[in-house]
Amino acid sequence: MDLRWRWAVGGLAVGVAVAALVVPLSRGGGAGTTGSRRDVRRQAAATPARPRSFTAVSNTREPTALTCPWLDGHLPVATRVDELMAAMTPAEEASLLHLHQISSAIPYQGYTLPIPRLCVPLITEQDGAAGAAMRLTDVTQLPAPIADAAAWDPALARSYGNVIGAEDAAKGIDMALAPTINIDRSPYWGRSYETLGEDPYLTAALGVAIVRGIQSNRVVAVVKHFAAYNQETNRSTAADNSIVSDQALREVYLPAFSAVVQQAKPGGVMCAYNLINGTPACEDGALIDQVLRDEWHFGGFVRSDCNSVYQQAPAIAAGVSQVKCSRLYNPAQLAALPKATLDALARPLLTVLFQGNLIAAPHPLDRSAVATTPAHVQVALQTEDEGTVLLRNEKGLLPINPSRVRSVALIGAYGATPMPAGFGAIYVLPTHPVSALAALRSVLGDRLKYETGTDVGAAAALARRSEVAIVVVNDTESEHLDRSTLSLTPREDALISAVAAANPRTVVVLETGSAVLMPWVDQVGAVLETWYPGEVAGQSLVDLLTGRADPSGKLPVTFPANAAAMPAGTPETFGGVGGKTLYSEGVDVGYRWYQVHNVPPAFPFGFGLSYTKFGFSRLKLSTAANETVLVDALVTNQGNVAGADVVQCYVGAPAQTGEPPRQLRGFQRVTLAAGASASVRLTLPIGDFASWDTGQQAWVAGGTYKIFVGDASDLAHLPLRGQTHVVPAVLGPNSGPTPTA
Repeated sequence: MDLRWRWAVGGLAVGVAVAALVVPLSRGGGAGTTGSRRDVRRQAAATPARPRSFTAVSNTREPTALTCPWLDGHLPVATRVDELMAAMTPAEEASLLHLHQISSAIPYQGYTLPIPRLCVPLITEQDGAAGAAMRLTDVTQLPAPIADAAAWDPALARSYGNVIGAEDAAKGIDMALAPTINIDRSPYWGRSYETLGEDPYLTAALGVAIVRGIQSNRVVAVVKHFAAYNQETNRSTAADNSIVSDQALREVYLPAFSAVVQQAKPGGVMCAYNLINGTPACEDGALIDQVLRDEWHFGGFVRSDCNSVYQQAPAIAAGVSQVKCSRLYNPAQLAALPKATLDALARPLLTVLFQGNLIAAPHPLDRSAVATTPAHVQVALQTEDEGTVLLRNEKGLLPINPSRVRSVALIGAYGATPMPAGFGAIYVLPTHPVSALAALRSVLGDRLKYETGTDVGAAAALARRSEVAIVVVNDTESEHLDRSTLSLTPREDALISAVAAANPRTVVVLETGSAVLMPWVDQVGAVLETWYPGEVAGQSLVDLLTGRADPSGKLPVTFPANAAAMPAGTPETFGGVGGKTLYSEGVDVGYRWYQVHNVPPAFPFGFGLSYTKFGFSRLKLSTAANETVLVDALVTNQGNVAGADVVQCYVGAPAQTGEPPRQLRGFQRVTLAAGASASVRLTLPIGDFASWDTGQQAWVAGGTYKIFVGDASDLAHLPLRGQTHVVPAVLGPNSGPTPTA
């Protein structure tokens, strides 16, 4: 059998420096030790001392389980792990715990060194919440995760994850640092675009699906960042100290991790940069040992992000198996640890690698592989089409009939696609980017006229001469940097106002990572929130503007009416003062805060228009076994065109619990032809009615609960209402609200 081999020459050490490391790649049962000694010597002699490249070579002898018995796939994983650890020297075992950074020799974002004599290959990782990131080419630039969240479609989220996993595997990546399932506590967060929104139930449902999609490709999903990481300000310092109540942790910041760990079983969990009530998250034994491992039965490995471990001893005691970007966990130093300590750190990591067959058959290293496919691009397009939210559409301005419109003004920088992706480690290079200008010109020809918007007067003049004006504007979000304002730039706000004054048939297209303020919203005819749309930006925009696709997305975050009336909007509650960030809103995060304080937002969580209209009727509540409540309703497309809606169910707990008035506890996306109806059943187990009791350290439920059904979180969009009684019960520490699939 012709084997593919990995090698890196010089300067790489496993306990001591070696001249050449050769590690085999093979699908199936075979894997190996080193290549022929002649091959190794020839490569070492011909190559400078510093590592610089990868080369594929052939091996004349395929290693077998006789050389490395732990490669025998018929043995139980635990047995194979035990055998390999017993054969390792302390230095070799310690080498697995230190993640190396991208270099000219090994151009992957992170990796652990191979151990050739034990048939352990180089293991690679890459950031990738929106695709295969960090300088890789010939990959699909997916829409931002927040766009995937706005689709409210777990089946699509699984496809989104599958694209990530498939393209990682094609490029030789064994571990994807994804998805990001932290709550978008505030739209000021610079990584809001990387999240799945502000609600733990929605985040949990989609996070489970994405992890399943990634790992279906034998790529390990490393979910991040555990936990209560919600800002970039003071990151990786002791001043990033989240002061958060036990109840808020349990009800808001941990449920998505709980659901993903227990339902999707990711191989890895990445601990966060921040401190939680004074304890660094990566050193929090109660959080990692008690909650993650004991309560949720997590069997994978925990690793740090860059510079998120402050002290080595507490991190080791908490069971953090790997560190990154740190002088800590130096292999030479770790080798002096007791064997039992090394085994405890290495065991979960090796278990995951054997479960994924990544010891015997890691993914072939090939950064030059063409990983993107038409099917992957189609997933990107479906994500953007379904995830785009129609916020305003006065007098049916949209959709535009491309065969009848006489003239269209397109206004916006960079071909009217100014922000296809957020900045930071998850940035993906597009392979076939399509701008709004190129896509619309292919449909409208010379009926389309374009202005960058730099000259506001010229843009307004063009709008005045045109039947319809389309203005594309953006915010800018990036890892490492929180937003200082929720407003667009003054120039962009002035541009929109000027164009709308010149032509009331103005469509504003937002490319943003979260909520923005819209002082001009009443002046324009339509608003489309397209998030960061990825390489399909132009194609999707044509679909949506012309009605080829129904913009059926729903907001996964609340859009405030003004920055003075929103949760976590002060320096004390976001960013922090005096080394503390106060989570003083408690469980009233996102839309819950607006309900509790009776503050009307600009657009509520769950909101989104359509090119058709939907009605709801026939609410029926019934109780099945184990106090499970069945919620049945009929949804009808009352319009003249096909479209999609998301049926949403919210639960209101008894007033004495102190819970917010309504919380999401179920949803289902429905696509209907004009005039058609569909019955929808949502199943609410007793845990969906529970709240966290800090005194009992358990979820508790009981009493009369209100049920609301409709298609947004505000009462105006929840026409169906009822109530149900739940017998009082103490459910234990691991039985709270969580989506099941």
